[in-house]
Amino acid sequence: MNRIFAFLPAILWIGVFGLATASAQEQPANPTPNLVHDHHMHHHNHHHATEQATEKRFYTTRSSDVMLPLPNEEDAFVFAVFGDRTGGPEEGVNVLAEAVRDVNLIEPDLVMTVGDLINGYNQTEKWKSQMVEFKAIMKELLCPWFPVAGNHDVYYRPLNDPKMPAGQHDKHYEMFFGPLWYSFKHKNCNFIVLYSDEGDPKTGEKTFSKPAAQTISAEQLKFLEDSLERGKDCDHQFIFLHHPRWLGGNYGNDWKDRVHPLLKKAGNVTAVFAGHIHYMRYDPQDGIEYVTLATVGGSQSSKLPDVGYLHQYHLVTVRPKQVAMAAFPVGEAIDPREITAELQAQATTLAEQRPVITTKLIPGGQDVEEGTIVATIENPADRPIDFTLTPTSRDSHWTITPNHSHGQIAPGESKKITFEVSYLGKRHDKSYHGINLILAQDYLGKTARYAIPESKTPIDFDGAESSDK
Repeated sequence: MNRIFAFLPAILWIGVFGLATASAQEQPANPTPNLVHDHHMHHHNHHHATEQATEKRFYTTRSSDVMLPLPNEEDAFVFAVFGDRTGGPEEGVNVLAEAVRDVNLIEPDLVMTVGDLINGYNQTEKWKSQMVEFKAIMKELLCPWFPVAGNHDVYYRPLNDPKMPAGQHDKHYEMFFGPLWYSFKHKNCNFIVLYSDEGDPKTGEKTFSKPAAQTISAEQLKFLEDSLERGKDCDHQFIFLHHPRWLGGNYGNDWKDRVHPLLKKAGNVTAVFAGHIHYMRYDPQDGIEYVTLATVGGSQSSKLPDVGYLHQYHLVTVRPKQVAMAAFPVGEAIDPREITAELQAQATTLAEQRPVITTKLIPGGQDVEEGTIVATIENPADRPIDFTLTPTSRDSHWTITPNHSHGQIAPGESKKITFEVSYLGKRHDKSYHGINLILAQDYLGKTARYAIPESKTPIDFDGAESSDK
């Protein structure tokens, strides 16, 4: 028997933090006197279930009065959810690619989308080229991904085109992306994908601004009923669609009157995910978590990034009796395998370097001096760097052109930047303040860009340092 089990009866087990003390010990009245915030104490779920250590799972050659509770060996898993890619510039696919890179570092079981995969609103050939581009990027995922159709994926334009197929791009979508609605099971959970752009059943019009076009058809409603029945014994059922119809307004009351009651009745629908509005939102109802995602490359105002206006993805951790959910900004995942000693050394060198400065300032008329600042920036690293060099001064008597310069420097090379300057007034009176050059750099690693702290270099025109330190 290993030694840790000799004193099991004397141990008091305490929660998931792995803290336990002998029963004779007393806890202090305030165990965290230096803690100034309590947001870490606000939990959405219960503590994870644990079990007592046994020789089969726990081993040590040390004695201790602390026993560490072990997590239950349940079949938990993680899936990711991507929001809208479209509505923004074509270059938004780079944000999508960043999200793919992030998620590959995490390796969830699968990725779900919530529609608007391509910019769409076009004819067949352009639609196909955008489809190919999107699928090529998503093909880089290490895990399977599952599409949801959004309005950008199925709306055909122009509407008066005689070549427009019936149902607009519906058939193209099913030919290249997958069924418009479907469900599948994974680790005792049921995933249900719905189609929220069937259109007006009477006119066939596809729009998200009229309630008549935002109703679920009898065919799809029957599919939903059957899928919920298929998943009745699952731990969780998750629903995915593009339009957050539960918000009402132009979506009407179809979701409230016909769909939500079915989900509520099922009893095990845990969450419903949608997109379209390009910002995050959370609207729980009757024990069901209604979750709207922002974007992974779509048009993004970024007006309030801390409250959901940003490029992001969700990670959902699923356990038999609860789920955890967190949103992550695209591009923020750090690859620990890339943080080598060599990378750190080169980043440190970049952080310590300053531009090499030469200056010239001569009289240019009455109470006017004119000249130049020439700054040379080197790249001592083995990867390219992006830089921005900005001259600043608190003294409004300075005129500086251009107001900044930016570019990229290849490994081992340098770049020379010239600023034209003039000063109106006397530089040696008490109101004078000099110029500083602010250098911002990004080291362009193999899979990510690494920001180098900004440096400030005071400009010396005549042997006296800038007073703007």
